[in-house]
Amino acid sequence: MSYAIVTKEDEKSYKIRDFLIDKIKDEYDETKPTKVITVGGDGTFLKAVHMFEKNIDNIVFFIYNTGHLGYFSNYDDDSLNALIEQVNSNEYKVSQYSMLDYKINTFDGIIEGRALNEVTIINPTRTLMLDVFMDNVLLEHFRGTGVCISTPAGSTAYNKSLGGAVIDASLDAFQVTEIASINSKIFHTLSSPLVLSKRHKVEFKSEGNSTIWITVDSKSININNFNSIAITLSDKKISYAKNGITLIKRLIKNFI
Repeated sequence: MSYAIVTKEDEKSYKIRDFLIDKIKDEYDETKPTKVITVGGDGTFLKAVHMFEKNIDNIVFFIYNTGHLGYFSNYDDDSLNALIEQVNSNEYKVSQYSMLDYKINTFDGIIEGRALNEVTIINPTRTLMLDVFMDNVLLEHFRGTGVCISTPAGSTAYNKSLGGAVIDASLDAFQVTEIASINSKIFHTLSSPLVLSKRHKVEFKSEGNSTIWITVDSKSININNFNSIAITLSDKKISYAKNGITLIKRLIKNFI
């Protein structure tokens, strides 16, 4: 068994990293680790997921929080010794987070990838016009600032601030939430978060927008010749050590 550590760049996180390296018995290997410990916040965890995305099926994440808030985190200063013991003994309970698959079609080629939290399609400088399809059937003509497509894990991130629903991360579902849609006698949208099961696909096609911004978790992609983007719930999942943290505990800790 081997492990790697991805660390936030601050003094406390570096100290925790050095302490873990001193105490963990497994071989340290950043090429193909079977365990990845993230030390920092949610951003550090998202960074680690994309760093090791190609080997994601063979990795269990241990998410350690050194900041004020960390929605994904299952370990902190009070459970540091438990983390070390679980890594060394290989005795821990695993749960999983769903991911999104996306495929962007541009007039210059195709861009594919995955997201753990969300994919957003936006144009902050002018009205975004999109034809929205669900399972290849036209649902609506969207006009507004953008659209957020989130996983259950990502439902408590940007999606929540948009008024989207919080979804139990154990469900195989994803959510489409509008960002400042325009609704009038002429233009109409669903105007409500749409929660879909795994069997569905959503696609957004350009209605005259040559330039848009697409964000994938914390990464932003500027698309100059946008044609369409298709999004489904991925067959790939993120495995993480649970450490007794339930959904209700996570919600109370972070929001209430």
